[in-house]
Amino acid sequence: MKQMRAYILDLGSMQSDSNLAYWGSTLATRAQPNMPHHMNTTPSYAVLIDHPQAGWILYDTGMGDPNEWPRHILETVLAEQAPTMTMEYQLHLLGLKPADINYVIISHMHMDHIGNDRLFGDTAEFFVAKDELAFASQMVMSSKNLVDHGFFIREDVLWPRKRLHYLDRDEELFPGIEVILLPGHTPGLVGLVVHLDSGTLIFPSDAIADRKNYEGFPPANLHDSLRYRQSIRKVKDLQKKYRAQVFFSHDPVMIQQEMKKAPDYYA
Repeated sequence: MKQMRAYILDLGSMQSDSNLAYWGSTLATRAQPNMPHHMNTTPSYAVLIDHPQAGWILYDTGMGDPNEWPRHILETVLAEQAPTMTMEYQLHLLGLKPADINYVIISHMHMDHIGNDRLFGDTAEFFVAKDELAFASQMVMSSKNLVDHGFFIREDVLWPRKRLHYLDRDEELFPGIEVILLPGHTPGLVGLVVHLDSGTLIFPSDAIADRKNYEGFPPANLHDSLRYRQSIRKVKDLQKKYRAQVFFSHDPVMIQQEMKKAPDYYA
């Protein structure tokens, strides 16, 4: 049987205030009342699975074109995406086109994770947590003030995906591919567990964006801090169960220095 492979698609990076990634990282104190703020680099990637039965499965689609983001996001996040880090180019490295992707699994609906969904709209089937779509839709429809939408972009969230499946529990979608619910960062965040011949890989998306978050230093951008901590415990339990490797979604050291990038792969 054909061996399952996992590819990391390098989709650029973003810079934002370090307090978003690590809450209180530049907190003023009596000793340092004028603590300066600084920007933190957060790389972005998607996961592409070459599955022996299901074909090509994509987990997240990246940030799309940052020039199309609303002003309040552009003021908060500085995106950097070289021509070699677009979704189309990264697929081209593997000899693929968007039409070759059979399934897209959405981790959550922030702008840097669903920005290229439209590329796959005519051919792929999409999976998203029911709670995630409900919350994101409420966020972008409840106010005309774009600032109230946070990191959800109305056009991306409400774009009509032709074939959409709802997720509401942990389950095996395909042999060797599990989805797990990891709420906290957003209400319906979905993580991915991939069982390869060489071992198990866990992709928790922004449920655990950085190694420091995993070690107990929470981010500021949380929907529910209690469920966030429960999700971290869930991932740690799965890591122990499978002796798995956890791939954080925005960790600059891990992504830039440790991860294999397409066309290289994990198998």
